[in-house]
Amino acid sequence: MEYYKSFNEEALELSKSLPEEQSELYKRHFVPIALDKFAAKLEEGDGGLEEEAILKDLSQAALVNLNLRFDALFGSTRHLINNQKFLEVVPAKEMTEERITGKMYRSKEDKMVAFIHAHARRIIFIDVPDGVTAELNLLFVNTDIPFSTQVIVKTGRESKLNLFEWYSSRTSGESLLSILHEIKVGTYAKADVSMVHNEDVNTAVINFSKSMVADNGILNANYIYNGGSNTRAKNDIASSGFAARSNVIELVMGSAKQKFDLNTIVSNLAKDTVSDLESKASAADSSACILKGFAVVGEDASGSRSFINERGMLLSKNAYISSIPGMSINNANVKATHSSATAPVDEEALFYLTSRGATDAVAKRLIISGFFSSSIAKIENPMVKATVSSLMQEKINNKKFGTIPKLDISNVWVNESYKDTFQGHYKYRELK
Repeated sequence: MEYYKSFNEEALELSKSLPEEQSELYKRHFVPIALDKFAAKLEEGDGGLEEEAILKDLSQAALVNLNLRFDALFGSTRHLINNQKFLEVVPAKEMTEERITGKMYRSKEDKMVAFIHAHARRIIFIDVPDGVTAELNLLFVNTDIPFSTQVIVKTGRESKLNLFEWYSSRTSGESLLSILHEIKVGTYAKADVSMVHNEDVNTAVINFSKSMVADNGILNANYIYNGGSNTRAKNDIASSGFAARSNVIELVMGSAKQKFDLNTIVSNLAKDTVSDLESKASAADSSACILKGFAVVGEDASGSRSFINERGMLLSKNAYISSIPGMSINNANVKATHSSATAPVDEEALFYLTSRGATDAVAKRLIISGFFSSSIAKIENPMVKATVSSLMQEKINNKKFGTIPKLDISNVWVNESYKDTFQGHYKYRELK
């Protein structure tokens, strides 16, 4: 208890004192989120039965519309557990010294990390023992009381985890959903982790995560950003063990005045590792998205392969996408590529479809669906694939987000053998 108190006090001070860049470069390449306005609200009391009713209502809507069942529901202050297996919820104040010192994140790393450490009400532990297969679906909902929590995932040797996290909101004014993940994939283990953000227009989103993959482990990480007002995400995925592999998919669907800031680092730190980052963003209306993918290949990563592919599609004259891929290669015996391309809807493709009877609106919807489809096809979890497809159709057809849509996989092609133009550019992309 005393150790947690000192940890919490340090995090609280750092969240107030650590500077955020004020330069013009920062303003151009980062989406700011004002933490101060939410700090006091995070200390407010229990959401009570009203919040519990919201959790149940959204859970029922997901079941009816998407046939999606959740093992646990987490609100700003309340939570409901339907399946306790592999899942432990610990109030932040009960964190022990052992658990705190074992964390990958340190408060001094980042102002927002310190903020979440200081204000998280609970820590969610997911621990899959050696040789065990686990599947968990979790619902996270922020209300007018902002949400702050941490999720710590550990998979044992030769275990398998399929983790699907859905983020939603029900608010009447400005609110915040902030979450910190730490994921450790064990030797010969496989983790399929999907985080789908579909918060409402009043919600600012902070999503930070660190992942580490041990010898011969595999991490498939899918980050889907569809909702929220301002989103700030930083994901750090390290293939740290021999022949470890990380496959990362980021999809952003922006509309209205939404702003997205994604900073993803993939690292090859050991021999024969693979890191593959694929980022795609569409921006409509006056929405904006910044993609900052960065690959690190360490000195000991001989024989490794590292790929970054960032693509953007502008759907209006006022939309903005900036993609900034980068690499730091510290070993000569590796294969690594990065590419970036952003453009409006292809006029030739639009002409081709309209010349065959499609209206302009239908043709554009087909092109946008096709843009995302090759990435959606790579998502292994069928439920996640169907959910993401439904969100995409709702955004394309109705420009809606923050609600739970009806299941809709129309106009979505999921042929995994399809290769897009930029895959041909990669001379090293044949991974299988």
